[in-house]
Amino acid sequence: MTRGLWRIVRLKETELTGKTARLLGLNNVNIIMGRNGAGKSRFLRDIEEIGSRNKERFYIRYISPERAGSFKRDGNVLTNMSSSPEWLRSVRSVNQAENFKAASAMLFREAETLYLRRLAKSPEIRMDPARNFEADRLSKVNQLLSNISLEMGNADFEFRSLASGEIVDPQKISSGESEAVALAAEILYFFDTIESSKFNVLLLDEPDVHLHPDLQARLGKLIIGMLSEFENDADSIAVCLATHSAPLVCSLADSQYVSIGTKSFEVDTVQLKPANSELRKVAPFFGHPLSLSLSEDAALILEGQDDERVWQQAARTSQGGIKIFPVLAGSVDQQGELETFCVDLLATLYDNPIAFSLRDGDGVVGEPLEHRPPLRRYRLQCYAIENALLTDACLSLMGTNWDAFREAAGDWMRANSEHLNIALIQEIIEAEDRMRHKKIKSVRQMICAIAGCRKPWEVVVGQAIGALRTDDLEAGNSLVDFIGVEAVRDIIFRDTSES
Repeated sequence: MTRGLWRIVRLKETELTGKTARLLGLNNVNIIMGRNGAGKSRFLRDIEEIGSRNKERFYIRYISPERAGSFKRDGNVLTNMSSSPEWLRSVRSVNQAENFKAASAMLFREAETLYLRRLAKSPEIRMDPARNFEADRLSKVNQLLSNISLEMGNADFEFRSLASGEIVDPQKISSGESEAVALAAEILYFFDTIESSKFNVLLLDEPDVHLHPDLQARLGKLIIGMLSEFENDADSIAVCLATHSAPLVCSLADSQYVSIGTKSFEVDTVQLKPANSELRKVAPFFGHPLSLSLSEDAALILEGQDDERVWQQAARTSQGGIKIFPVLAGSVDQQGELETFCVDLLATLYDNPIAFSLRDGDGVVGEPLEHRPPLRRYRLQCYAIENALLTDACLSLMGTNWDAFREAAGDWMRANSEHLNIALIQEIIEAEDRMRHKKIKSVRQMICAIAGCRKPWEVVVGQAIGALRTDDLEAGNSLVDFIGVEAVRDIIFRDTSES
């Protein structure tokens, strides 16, 4: 996107209040999530009525969720639109909008006229040889298409096969392609008809319907791109989407001007909050639910990059046995924020969601964390994940055991008597609990070297975790003890524990 939209924008309106619905904390892009039956469509239609009651102050367009018909101009639709300015609004005030796409085709033709008028009045656009309707509008539609293109014909727009070059009847293109073209036309028309003197609102009700996840993500990019083009009017534009689509939500996360809120059943107030860093962190996990449903991965929120690398290695080593997607927090505070964000988001996306959060022990012993369904929270039963290096499982992986390691450490100390960390190594080999609840971060790679292992310490711990078996839960495995029996059972052996 262009740099312009990244400036600070203060909207003319901070809320929209209908007869019963209230949408608070408006941003340029506002995502409303909620389960089926929560009343999202009714909520948006209530907001839409603001525009009909106060036309001098608001310009509001509502795009209904079921968009029937073909993207082809229809004489009857043209007659109805021409004879009554309120006709289109009235037929789209219900979920099932007959001939929706025929109206979209009419609006796109009007958008062409509006763009050409804007071109004539704007020397900075007119004098730029790269700016024209094909480049600024048609290309945006075609970025959503893979097998066909929308082109300007002699009398009307026409679809053409990219494979054969032949013209394709609008009724014969796929439902997803037809849906994408109609939605793009509606979005482009809205932006080409905004009025700077008013507050302009586009209400998109489940725009992801019938679209492949990749198409949903591209639709988000289209919206952000149009906001960039109209950055000079950014303080008077709000796009509001009701959606279940993780790809659409996460593609919109590229812009910092995105807020998100949850619509609950029989609750008519939605408080929007900036998505910012939390959404960007979980975006890779939530971004493609198709792959998520196939792999059945669950988010695992971790405190630092070290933990992330360890669990990535563990998942690889398990060859699909450990079904987690590490999500990096970066600090304890950020971990708490991500936990709250995921709790709010998961239930709006999935029927039986589950996610995990694993914090460092940091010397805390015997204080389990409270679960926040669907999020299960755990604390390592050691100071930090590198402490697991001193467990029997990790030492064995490095080709040694505790007694042999202590002997090797003694030899190392005699050969390096002036080393900065000699006191810590001495404390480790003398500790009855192998320094389980104390910080050993400064010597974690040194432990590998003393053991005669050249692998990075994260690889050692990750491989040891990935090699755990269900029998280890009952066999007194020290690695299980350091991580925590409950955490190992639920995160690593989730399928087994749920059966």
